Amino acid sequence: MQIVNHALKIVSRDIKCDKFQWLWTIIFMLYMAISFSFMMNSLFKDHEFFNPFADFLMLLVSPLMGLFFSRRSFKYLSEDSYTQMLFYYRSIPVPTEAVILSRAFMGLTAFVMNGIIYFGVTYAIASNLRSYMDLAAYAAFAISWLGIGILINGLFIYFEFMSSGKAYFWFTILLMFIFGVIMLGLVFVGGFKISLFGYFVVASYKWKLLSPVMWGSLALGLTGYILMCRLTYKRMQLRDLS
Repeated sequence: MQIVNHALKIVSRDIKCDKFQWLWTIIFMLYMAISFSFMMNSLFKDHEFFNPFADFLMLLVSPLMGLFFSRRSFKYLSEDSYTQMLFYYRSIPVPTEAVILSRAFMGLTAFVMNGIIYFGVTYAIASNLRSYMDLAAYAAFAISWLGIGILINGLFIYFEFMSSGKAYFWFTILLMFIFGVIMLGLVFVGGFKISLFGYFVVASYKWKLLSPVMWGSLALGLTGYILMCRLTYKRMQLRDLS
């Protein structure tokens, strides 16, 4: 319980030190939701669910739902702010477990808040989406993607604590490149017949909140998230900050 208390104090401190992070995060998610709602409306109008380009976009957006856009995240490249944060917490008597746990708490909180904003606004705007999927089916679809986002976000946590700002930047570029290669590979191998987006739509429409795909995605995401946090904790204690 002492570790949890320390983690909650860190979360409280981060919120108090940068109160506008909630505002920037909400604005960003509203912008993404409004922009993507037109694409979603078009896909559901023509029933073109098996679209690797939709996969690429959702693989980029879903991990970002686990982030709050704070001053630290804006300055990670110019000031190496994540390394400075770690150096600060090492200089005060705070257990390493509490630092990782606080980051995990903030990440999951962000997923809940940003997921509601992003998928809620998209559903409200995209009329063709609403006509195809009822609320239960759409909730299953959203949770399926949140599971994928949580899984990938675990990698973000690792690189936040284990690398410099420049290395973290290049990791995100590499990740986008990998997603792009996967998208092109799917188009080359299966045309527009292989798509995670389409698979999630079909499974959610068929089983709704009982969808094994939804529960499997969520279980996989949370398991990967926990394992990456544990790995980060073990490796973080060995990182040289000098």
